[in-house]
Amino acid sequence: MALSYIGGKSKIGKWIVPYYPKDIKTYSECFGGMFWCYFNMNLKEFTELTNVIYNDFNPLNANFFRCIKNPEQLLIEIEKIPCQQKGQTSTPTQYKDLFITFQTKLFDHEFKVSEEPDYEIAAQYAYILTQVFSGSKPEKSSYIDLKGKYKSKYLTFRDKLKNPLWVEKFKKIQVVENMDFEEFIKKYDNEQFYVYVDAPYYKTEDYYSNHDFGLKDHERLAKTLKSMKGKFSMSYYYFPQLEEWFPKDKYHWESKSFAKAAGAKKGGKQSIGEELLIMNY
Repeated sequence: MALSYIGGKSKIGKWIVPYYPKDIKTYSECFGGMFWCYFNMNLKEFTELTNVIYNDFNPLNANFFRCIKNPEQLLIEIEKIPCQQKGQTSTPTQYKDLFITFQTKLFDHEFKVSEEPDYEIAAQYAYILTQVFSGSKPEKSSYIDLKGKYKSKYLTFRDKLKNPLWVEKFKKIQVVENMDFEEFIKKYDNEQFYVYVDAPYYKTEDYYSNHDFGLKDHERLAKTLKSMKGKFSMSYYYFPQLEEWFPKDKYHWESKSFAKAAGAKKGGKQSIGEELLIMNY
């Protein structure tokens, strides 16, 4: 969706989505992030899809998606924030100053996000995510000065709010939740329910903002998924407990190697990781 976020599936989603059953009626993601797998779906292929539900425990993410359901209103706020333009020979300090102002405000431990859509906060959050490397550690990362060489991802996102193909997907999101994954799945689970699960990967949990996720949470997630009435697919990197929780004779495993975009450093080489997709169908 032109917004980078740690663990996002912008590229890997193209591999994951073909495994989705085409007769899905309710689609959801319980660790929604930037909802990249949903945005990789060709909605014309899912003719029975009537419900799209987003969930994320991070309140800033939840607010962002409450706002994106109304892209015209969000666009108004997006356009109020000045952004670095491609071709600028000099970079006014106002862009970096805005970034620091928004970052300080939104990630202050006393800052609370409203349960009602706050379009101004959503625009400021988008500004932060588009000015840091791969959306990682937005609460601590420094502003990236493009020096006029490239189009800002903030402007790319603005343009998608005007694009009919993207607007169709934005408006198809009916419900946005800000819940713990277990509460979310138990609330919506039924025989026609489908959830894609992209939990923080084991031993990388401290990369994420505004929430913790430890081994006990991974165990709780496994228990919750194994008791579902509906269908799930789940992304992970391999660790031994997975074979205990989801034995290969009972669950469908697929794997593929990918470059770790978020792990690349400036001037360095991207590392390769093997993505797992585990399904109960």
